[in-house]
Amino acid sequence: MHNISQAITLVETGQHEKGLQMLKEILKTADDETAYQIAECYQDWGLIEDAERIYERLLKTYPNDSHLLIQLAELNIDQDNEEKAIELLSKIHQLDENYLSAQLLLADLYQFQGLDEVAEKKLLDAYKISPNEPVLSFALGEFYLSVGEPSKAIPYYKQVLHAESLSHENVALKLAEALSLNGQFEEALIYYQKGLEKEKTLDGLFGLGMTAYQTGKFQTAITALEELKELDPQYSTLYPVLSQAYQQEGAEDEALAAIEEGIKVDEFNERLYLKAGELAAGLSQWDKAAHYYNQSLKINPDNIEALKHLIEIKYEQRDYEGIIHQLETEAIDDPTALWFMGKAYVQTEQFEKALEVYEKISSCFQDDPVFLGEYGELLWQSGDRKKALANLRKAAAFDPDNQDLQAFVERIEQDFY
Repeated sequence: MHNISQAITLVETGQHEKGLQMLKEILKTADDETAYQIAECYQDWGLIEDAERIYERLLKTYPNDSHLLIQLAELNIDQDNEEKAIELLSKIHQLDENYLSAQLLLADLYQFQGLDEVAEKKLLDAYKISPNEPVLSFALGEFYLSVGEPSKAIPYYKQVLHAESLSHENVALKLAEALSLNGQFEEALIYYQKGLEKEKTLDGLFGLGMTAYQTGKFQTAITALEELKELDPQYSTLYPVLSQAYQQEGAEDEALAAIEEGIKVDEFNERLYLKAGELAAGLSQWDKAAHYYNQSLKINPDNIEALKHLIEIKYEQRDYEGIIHQLETEAIDDPTALWFMGKAYVQTEQFEKALEVYEKISSCFQDDPVFLGEYGELLWQSGDRKKALANLRKAAAFDPDNQDLQAFVERIEQDFY
């Protein structure tokens, strides 16, 4: 024993060759207990093949020793040999003291292989044998949470909420997550706060922020997410939620600032640029909004939402030539974008081109009185009086409160007939 301790000290103080050679010499005459201790050392140091040789040798003498079976299974897991690990663990009898540990490992292995039903059965069978074993209840909670069944996870987490043997786990935060995913937001908030009192975790703060936002407690969400930002500014998913919380509170400037911070962290996220453009436009910061929409389009040229918003800004700024150039260059076929193109042609007095565009997209806006009115006016100017009147009548029917439109329709009806 003294020699083993000495050898371990040598290895752990950097004298690897000397320490390992000493263990090799000890192993030549070692009894089974000493050999097992040396194998554990090898395993801890990542010397998998050396450890495996010793365990295999011992297993021939003790074929049903669960400690050996579990150690060998773990070595096989480390070597991505899951089938062998399953074979070893399956040999452990249900009356063995390590049976539950074996079932937990088996469940993990089956789940890793995508065999969720088999993993669930292993855990439930073990739970039936030891329903008061906290580690099993916790394992079932973890399993159901991981496979997207939070409603099944909740009762198992609640069973072990105060289990001393699980004091190293933050069960309250796990329960809070399950409750939140299950739509029980108010109860989830209680457990998020309890869990965060025990330990401030990044995911816990984010979960609290998200859940508070979903319950309309926007100030609570802001406080949690601002604290998260202080702890880890690189936690990129916080920024959209923080921005939305500020927006709900009417703090548009802070909402935009939060998204801009998020862009610095996640500079290739097109949705952040899209949101930044929306917020900047809401603050009438048109140049900034256009910049963000352009950035979104650089990341994803097919982002039609960014393009339409950019075109709207150009129209507000009366950049009709800019609209025509962009849409002609990119050969866009989105009806809304093309409508703006038609409007731009009208504003630049290119009426024939405008009419071509309106005719192309007319079937998409048969219930839109604004489009029908514009289209009707173009048709009237082009001399197609019958078709113009049909569209203008339709527009007036959809918008009976528009007195100017009603009067115009009445006037051209009189002229027409």
